[in-house]
Amino acid sequence: MGSKFVIADPRLCVGCHSCMAACLVKHFVPGDVPMARLNVVSIGNGMTTPIVCHHCEDAPCAAACPTTALYHDGDRVAVDISRCIGCRSCVIACPFGAVEIVSRQSTARLRDVKLNPVEESYVIKCDRCVDRENGPACIEACTSHALRLVSDADFRQTVAAKHAKTVESPQSVL
Repeated sequence: MGSKFVIADPRLCVGCHSCMAACLVKHFVPGDVPMARLNVVSIGNGMTTPIVCHHCEDAPCAAACPTTALYHDGDRVAVDISRCIGCRSCVIACPFGAVEIVSRQSTARLRDVKLNPVEESYVIKCDRCVDRENGPACIEACTSHALRLVSDADFRQTVAAKHAKTVESPQSVL
């Protein structure tokens, strides 16, 4: 079956950041880290595109994680933020730049005695809004329809079609 992931068409992206806002709203709930799981970046020539996790089948980020904070859950790479130690191995391993580690101060309490603040780290990446009935919030919010959900097979088929087109008409690539 292969994994499914959100892909962006930079020719359609208008850089409005509505995808990031929708992702932030989706994750702005108790027990979650309120942060967008995708990042809109400028790629030059006035073009922008969201960078999103590809939920790789071989997932270098999950393989690099010493605590299994990132793990395979069916056809996606899931996150258990409680296991993250903030080592950033996953950030280095991700070929798409779609994994981040965020830190924040928290204060532990012991019988109403406030202890010293402790910095906690959390791994942040796209979860494909697996718990959301309508699918990824970013796709639903994208006003220019630059985002879509594709499977590995769909992606490989698109690449193969582009390769075939290039072979047929190499001057169209120039």
